Amino acid sequence: MQLTISLHHIKIFDFEPNWFDWLTLSLIIASILSAYLISESVYKREQKNIKKENQELENSENLLLKNNLLSIQKPIEKQIKSLEEYMQKKDFRLSFYSDIQVNFLQFISVKDIYKKYGFDNTENTKTINSLMTNLYSLYDFRDSLRSEVRTYIKKYNYHEQKFYKYRGLLYTKYFELCNLRAENIINESGIKKFSFNPNDKFMAEYTQLRFKTFNDNEIIDNNGLKNRNLLAERFVKPLIDISAKYIPEDYNAIETNDIANQVLSAFDDMEYVTSKHMNAIKGHIESLESVSSKIKKFEELD
Repeated sequence: MQLTISLHHIKIFDFEPNWFDWLTLSLIIASILSAYLISESVYKREQKNIKKENQELENSENLLLKNNLLSIQKPIEKQIKSLEEYMQKKDFRLSFYSDIQVNFLQFISVKDIYKKYGFDNTENTKTINSLMTNLYSLYDFRDSLRSEVRTYIKKYNYHEQKFYKYRGLLYTKYFELCNLRAENIINESGIKKFSFNPNDKFMAEYTQLRFKTFNDNEIIDNNGLKNRNLLAERFVKPLIDISAKYIPEDYNAIETNDIANQVLSAFDDMEYVTSKHMNAIKGHIESLESVSSKIKKFEELD
């Protein structure tokens, strides 16, 4: 049915009764479409901003990591040089570089580093994996190195105290036997000389070996003992052989042989702990060299 609205007998509208429903529906559709377009625009803008922020974050994390790597690279190189000199001189003097620390790793988002260089880039991922593995190994580097050196010095000093008994073989024990076994003591220009019974072969050979040792400038000079290794080879071992010939008949030879064996055993122990220690130091050098090379390789990434 058609509806007509008039005013003062003038026709204004002539329309179907469902026009309002269509108008309302059109407005609703227009509103939905408008809202969709607006939300899509906002979403794209937000995504663009998020992408930009993520990129900035990745760049800042990467820059932070590289700056920290740069700060430890030089100390690492200095520590390597110090360790190499330490191995060469073996003088118990080693410089420790406290700047070698990786506490900065706890403030860096490793995930952003991987994202920066691409999760799907196999070579870059391997480079970063290798770098991080090596860096984390430095967490206890300083404590480990200090502990290694302290332990070595403690062990070395323990064996060294026993090694010092060689002084008795050269001085106190020798003169004790001289005063006990000499038949005559001659003073020549302020120097006492002992003469023994012609049958006292042990003291004769002991005296001759001692005289030869003091005249060997490769072993001893005016400043004292020069070479422990040569002392062991040219004095201690020969004295063990000399005294062994008169065991068990000669009690003094037994005592001398026992002391000489203690000295030689202590020397061998000193050499052993030193060798073991130097292998550990070599391991520290290799660890630092590995870190250094991984840092350089990481810095080459685009």
